[in-house]
Amino acid sequence: MTGTSKRPRSFAVGMLAAVIVLGSLVAALSAGAFNPWLFPPDENPIAPTVYDPLAIAAEPDADQRAVPADWPQLFGPLLNNRVPPARDVSFDWQGDAPEIAWKNTIGTGYSSPVISAGRCIVLHRLGDEEVVSCFDLQNGETIWERRYPTAYECPHPPHSSGPYSTPLIEGDRVYVQGADGLFQCLSLDNGEPYWSRQLSEEYAVPENVFAVGHSPALDGDQLILNIGAKERNAGIIAIDKLTGETRWEATSFGASYATPALATIDDQKYCFVLTAEAAVALDPADGRVFWEFPHKAIAEDFVNATSPVVAGDVVIFTAYQAGTVYSRVLPDGSREEIRHDKRNLVSQFNPLTVQGDFLYGWHFMDKSFRCIELATGEVRWKWVSGIGRGTHAIANDSILLYGESGKIAVAAPNTEELIVLHEATEPLLKEPAFSAPAVAEKRVLLRNEEEIICLDFSGSQTDSQ
Repeated sequence: MTGTSKRPRSFAVGMLAAVIVLGSLVAALSAGAFNPWLFPPDENPIAPTVYDPLAIAAEPDADQRAVPADWPQLFGPLLNNRVPPARDVSFDWQGDAPEIAWKNTIGTGYSSPVISAGRCIVLHRLGDEEVVSCFDLQNGETIWERRYPTAYECPHPPHSSGPYSTPLIEGDRVYVQGADGLFQCLSLDNGEPYWSRQLSEEYAVPENVFAVGHSPALDGDQLILNIGAKERNAGIIAIDKLTGETRWEATSFGASYATPALATIDDQKYCFVLTAEAAVALDPADGRVFWEFPHKAIAEDFVNATSPVVAGDVVIFTAYQAGTVYSRVLPDGSREEIRHDKRNLVSQFNPLTVQGDFLYGWHFMDKSFRCIELATGEVRWKWVSGIGRGTHAIANDSILLYGESGKIAVAAPNTEELIVLHEATEPLLKEPAFSAPAVAEKRVLLRNEEEIICLDFSGSQTDSQ
């Protein structure tokens, strides 16, 4: 006896066979051989040719054009990640990366920066305080800051303890919502409060998977919020923007991490909301619900987080595992489902943008940025890059892509083929970077959970403003 045991030859052969089989399975999985079983096709597939071209609005609705200039809310002046053509900005640079005009140290959170009247507002957290910081857009100097205590701790680390919600600027007022549901109206001039409400406590809102994360939508003289007070039949509420008083309450759905979208179709104004459990269309005047349908991930620990987008008379809702549903809003206020896509473009939390006859966004499965033809639903092109999934802003001649890796890239808004114009060689910010960019005065603000930086694109094109 040598103190060691020899396994029979048959065991070695069996192990070799197992390795070969396992390798074959991995190769087949990578090649997509099992996709028909893992990701089964729609039960009732519809050929793309049955779809009529989707009606695309030629210009924003009059009520949406009244939104202030600059970048006063999440995803820009029209909530669509698009820089208005009159801004005449091009995301172009020389060398390895664009010029950084300034940078500031900030705290944690996924809230995105917003810009108005030469000032940028950032909501973040330092220790046991949430901080609203107001910086000068040109030089980054602090104009004012407002601090208040917070005790929220995310139960799912390493996800952030917030804040998640993005502020909204309207006139001389700034609306901010903290991780625990404190909603405040502050002065843009000095940060002093006009009013505040602890909405989560008032409405006994059940705790969500992560921090309170929905952002407000501005509708004339009111703000619409998906607060998620299910037991109070106040899943969605409207509050007076000047006083904070509640205007109306509607639905028994929970809160998502998406922002309501407003549009006027056939002379009827609509508010489209992706809640925690369902897609909803209601009348922003009084909260009357036109229609709703279930739309959420199968897994309970995944949340709805992508804001709906509108293309003419078609509204698009997307959710992880549930797919992307295209619904035509009919003249009588009802809806007709015209497409349910589970393959070509489904977003988990990244924004979508309609531009012309095309839809741009990030697909959850391969983290690619894609261009989809609205009329057919077909993928025109996709880009699997090294920047990861992210957010974006679309200007006249370029698309700025900001990945969760902290890297940026620029693609041309060419619908025929993918054209990558720039890709920064190194991250501009440390990952993870989940916040959306803000664009104004030919400057772009980007943040992560440690810093905010201002990129200067003023030298990349002729100033026609």
